[in-house]
Amino acid sequence: FPFLLGIFFGISGFLILSFISINEINKSTYTKCFVISVSLFLSEYLRSFIFGGLPFNLAAHIWAYDERFLKIVSFVGVYGLSFLTFFWVSLLALSKIKWSFRFLSLLILFPIILFSLSFVKVKNNLEEFDYVKIRIVQPNIAQKDKWDKTLFQNHIDRLIRFSIEDIKEQNLIVIWPEVALTVYLNEQKELIEYITQSMGKNVVLIAGGLRRVIDRKNIKIFNSLYLIQNGEVAVYDKKRLVPFGEFIPLRSLLKFLKITPGETDFSRGESIDSLEIKYNESLVNFEPSICYEAIFQTFGYPNIQLFVNITNDAWFGNFSGPKQHLTASMMRSIEKGVPLARAANSGISVITDKNGKILEKLNLNEAGFLETEVAIENGNTIFSRYGKKILVLEIFVIFIVSLLLDLFKKKRNDLKY
Repeated sequence: FPFLLGIFFGISGFLILSFISINEINKSTYTKCFVISVSLFLSEYLRSFIFGGLPFNLAAHIWAYDERFLKIVSFVGVYGLSFLTFFWVSLLALSKIKWSFRFLSLLILFPIILFSLSFVKVKNNLEEFDYVKIRIVQPNIAQKDKWDKTLFQNHIDRLIRFSIEDIKEQNLIVIWPEVALTVYLNEQKELIEYITQSMGKNVVLIAGGLRRVIDRKNIKIFNSLYLIQNGEVAVYDKKRLVPFGEFIPLRSLLKFLKITPGETDFSRGESIDSLEIKYNESLVNFEPSICYEAIFQTFGYPNIQLFVNITNDAWFGNFSGPKQHLTASMMRSIEKGVPLARAANSGISVITDKNGKILEKLNLNEAGFLETEVAIENGNTIFSRYGKKILVLEIFVIFIVSLLLDLFKKKRNDLKY
């Protein structure tokens, strides 16, 4: 699998070496940087969309260590930041061949521009913010125990205990991870009533569970997010399914490649794109996402005020996967200009503000809950308004600037001689 993903960048490397003479960097230096950047960027972009796509570990993600650098994502999107990063790294690579003050100044200028954008504010139509109290529950249930039916009651008790422990707020939004309830919850009316009574009528619950639909022709099974409030239940079905995990492409040929339990493929959801929470006298409109759906850009969801991601991540183990998945999820909320509430089974669970600043966090393999108050406002960023038009404009501007810099350098050299 890594070999297949590496092919995209292998092709870029081959084309760069075939058509660009790196040794002759004095000729059209900045244009060469642009061409190299475009080649690498197109590899990343194609990898993110072709055959279903996997926009994981993008070049832009290297800036995730500091939310001030991530602010630019609200202007140009994650792919816009990726292209800028490729261009900057190309300059860095060529500067290693021939160091000069011009290169040095551009290398220093790039992080300064990113940092300065963290102070730019986009005017919002709302003068006052509404605040909601959110609690994330992270049960840290081992993957081998998650589907054990004999432990189901223990898992429910743990989830409820963390949900009501030290509860102080009368109105609270509680979020459980992906498939926290390993049953067809749409068929479990008594279980829903038990959970609701255990947590109190003023608690709104968002939880992952399964959903089954049976008709005369077939049975459909969905990986779903349930919104339970005031005795009412709303459902979002996962739309982007994990290949070889939740469904098998070309099942008749590749059935043996399924890496998760169960014989039946999940069905693709066709449900609504957003859900509403009744909180005090207000309505909170949030965009739901399940597991790796959060790594894909989404557009056209108006008036979103919160981005919710529920995931398992236990199958990643103790490797870097959960951190990488978290970074990708944070990019979505920054692009939209709304807070992120992320509940993971074994980590990493977080609540962030609209700029990607982590307000509360539960680390990998921790069990417990986190709770904080977040400001709710309609998402309003440059990127959410104009989408990928910004990316096209950015690439065009950098192309023009690269040409002008090379023309200026050539003219100056001609004057010398």
